[in-house]
Amino acid sequence: MNYYFLKIKNFLLYSRVEADKRNLARKLQALALISATVMLFLNVIRIYDFIIDPNNSGLPLHVTLIIFLLFVSIWLLSKNGKIVSGAWLLINAYSLPTIFCFYTWGTDLPAAILLSVLIIMLAGLFLGSRTAIIIAVFYSLLMLILSYLQISLILPVSSDWRLKAPQFADTISYVLIFGIIFLLAWIIIRENHRALAALALSRNELQKERDQLEITVAKRTKEIIDIKKEKLEQLQSLASIGQLSGGIFHDIVNPLTVVNLNLEQIKAETETVPDINESQDKLQRALNATKRIKDLIDSTNNRLRRFHQPQSFSTRLEIEEIIKIMLTKAKAQIVNINLLSETDFNLYGDKSRFSQVIMNLIGNAIEACAKSYNKNKEILINLKSDTNKLNLIIEVSDNGIGIDNKHLAHIFQPFFSTKEDGGKNIGLGLSVVKEIIEQDFKGKIEVKSRQNHGSKFTLNIPLC
Repeated sequence: MNYYFLKIKNFLLYSRVEADKRNLARKLQALALISATVMLFLNVIRIYDFIIDPNNSGLPLHVTLIIFLLFVSIWLLSKNGKIVSGAWLLINAYSLPTIFCFYTWGTDLPAAILLSVLIIMLAGLFLGSRTAIIIAVFYSLLMLILSYLQISLILPVSSDWRLKAPQFADTISYVLIFGIIFLLAWIIIRENHRALAALALSRNELQKERDQLEITVAKRTKEIIDIKKEKLEQLQSLASIGQLSGGIFHDIVNPLTVVNLNLEQIKAETETVPDINESQDKLQRALNATKRIKDLIDSTNNRLRRFHQPQSFSTRLEIEEIIKIMLTKAKAQIVNINLLSETDFNLYGDKSRFSQVIMNLIGNAIEACAKSYNKNKEILINLKSDTNKLNLIIEVSDNGIGIDNKHLAHIFQPFFSTKEDGGKNIGLGLSVVKEIIEQDFKGKIEVKSRQNHGSKFTLNIPLC
């Protein structure tokens, strides 16, 4: 049974048209078939009325037959994909009896009014809203003009239907027309619901795709950032190794100079009359300097292995130890080093790295004083805390040649140097000092200097 039903359905509603227009063509076919069926039924009613009363003034039988044939033609057109032609023919098929009714029986005939509403809805469904508006304006003007002409008795009108008793056949006609209107309204409402549901589904799918795309983009971006970060870390490690290598070469120069000076003095003394105590003192300084070299190398190795051994240590004792090591170099340049403060403070961190800072600052101060023409060349080191006793302040000042103002903004940059030593100085000392103070001890360093008056470096380090 279902097989034959599907065969009949496919035959009646099949259309040779593109897939996107097939749904509209099937609607037109269905309406043409329904309309033809209704018109056939109305013809039966008209034949019945004619048999009962040959003088019945209803719609002529041949007109209803023509309209029936028009509906069959519409079905054939839509079956062959002629949707627009079929739609216009459908509208004309309904317009023919409507205009006839308005002209013959007046513009207030219920069946004609229902048909005009049906025509406007058909135009909106198959030809678009603009065409529907145009047809609605046309019928409005037509009804106004015909009504005026009929009221003014310019155009004759048959009003017998108003005087006759209601007929059941008329009621059936109204119901059939109303049924077609209801069918069209149901189709339009269903299509709107489907369109809204499809739009909501599309929005949901689009939102899901957008969310998924954002997740994918975020994931891919994170992967790219991680890859770049890994590469940058590798490059930073290589750069750090290079900078550390340059830094340690730079820092080893100071204790090596001390070792060299002390050994040369010991050698000179042994060629004359040796002073055992003084020679032992100089030998001890040389040994201390070599120990500092070892500490510097160990500290650098620990940094390369990312291994740290922070500890609490006395800043005063470390500074005094560095002063002892640098004393020979200072005396060779006739420079006095004085530690002014008797107060001691404890810091927490890498003791060797702190000593590296002080050794660099004192070494630079000795070289600055050596180039000065002052008779009393001196380096002053002062330890104190700030007013809240939360930070240690270390001041290393000298009365050397000072730093030119144009160089002050660059002295902490790697590989920047103001020393004229034939390229022997690679300009890493103060950049290493700044890095140690800021990264290892979370402090900061400042400098004030005037040419031919000296310089003062101020370290501000949080106390442990």
